[in-house]
Amino acid sequence: MRSNVALLRGLLEQAREGSSLMLPRLEPHPAALVVGLAGVAIGIASVRVESLPWRSELGWLGLALTVIGMLMHQLMQRPGVGWRLDLAARRAEPVGQDGVSTQLDGEGWSLLCLAGAKRRSLALELRHVDGGRPLRLFQTRGGAGREEHGLTSQLADRLAERLGVRREGLSL
Repeated sequence: MRSNVALLRGLLEQAREGSSLMLPRLEPHPAALVVGLAGVAIGIASVRVESLPWRSELGWLGLALTVIGMLMHQLMQRPGVGWRLDLAARRAEPVGQDGVSTQLDGEGWSLLCLAGAKRRSLALELRHVDGGRPLRLFQTRGGAGREEHGLTSQLADRLAERLGVRREGLSL
């Protein structure tokens, strides 16, 4: 997994020069949950079932799988999920997730940089003055640092400029 700072720098470069870019949804790969839960289940079974052969070894295996699942949760991200922005056509399309393709026609659109749903995260949302559900295009990881927040703010500036929409919210 690339660091999120490197990811944001790459997105900023694409937003400066490219005609489109993919804003990924930063979320753990589902395999991390499967491995972690398997480790917990094996660990519980090794403690509760006294007649289990190799009980001690299974306990250690359960612990190892749980730790591996935790590491996978931190290091592996789900690929190919997010929003594709066509900057030239002023269009946002969901990729690998629920959502509605949105054409940014006319006035009234704004790009907001605001506090995200996770602890110490920033999010980028497209909103229209007429209301409706905002499009959460991007959110940094929970616990993101100052550099990630600054790059996210720069990305918001560049995207608003390229899409021809107002830029609102936090500016770092």
